[in-house]
Amino acid sequence: MLIQSNLRERRRSKVIGFIIAETSAIGLLFIVGYFAVSSQLANSALALLVNIVTIAAAVAVAIIPIAFFAVAPILPRRR
Repeated sequence: MLIQSNLRERRRSKVIGFIIAETSAIGLLFIVGYFAVSSQLANSALALLVNIVTIAAAVAVAIIPIAFFAVAPILPRRR
């Protein structure tokens, strides 16, 4: 029972970490995307930086679920 409780706690903490990471990445994507679309940036370096951050946030939104759930955990063998 202790092993099952430990696995349940690990799974719960993994899901909570995923929710926090994905929510923050989506929030950043919305904020930077809104800023990129709604503003007319006169400085080309700032416009490039906003575009790069928008693309990086979109990539993070796509990669976070893969990092959390596609990689199988390595569990120790039972003896």
